[in-house]
Amino acid sequence: MTKKDIVIQLRAAKAAHIQWRAYAQAIINGFSVDQNHVPVIHTNCKFGQWYYGKGQMLSSLPGYSAIDAPHAMLHQVYMEIFKLIFGEVKKPKGLFAALFTSTDKLREKNMKSAQEQMAKLVEISELLLSAINTLEKQVMELSDEEIEALY
Repeated sequence: MTKKDIVIQLRAAKAAHIQWRAYAQAIINGFSVDQNHVPVIHTNCKFGQWYYGKGQMLSSLPGYSAIDAPHAMLHQVYMEIFKLIFGEVKKPKGLFAALFTSTDKLREKNMKSAQEQMAKLVEISELLLSAINTLEKQVMELSDEEIEALY
């Protein structure tokens, strides 16, 4: 595999992540999202499949390990957004709270929380993209011999 091949794979993985983030934004904006684009475990999304599959050949580079934590965190936040928007709206416990809290108000509160989580998701996403860019720079700095030694 050449340096160019590795960079192409990295950029494809980055593009997959950006597309995934767009699905989260679509959910927040009220658009229907295909079942294939709902939250999944971070090892099962397209980016995760690359990172824990072919991408592991880059695990000896310092930038590789900086990707794992923000990527996993993104999926946790996305799942929280999904639950807030599509999960069952539960009335508060207690007689008075249940009587005076409408389902619409609860949905509105959930949507506000989902929007706050989306801001958090974007922030983490930018951190992840920065880590991927750092890894790409590290790959670009490798000699052909160092590239061959990766796999």
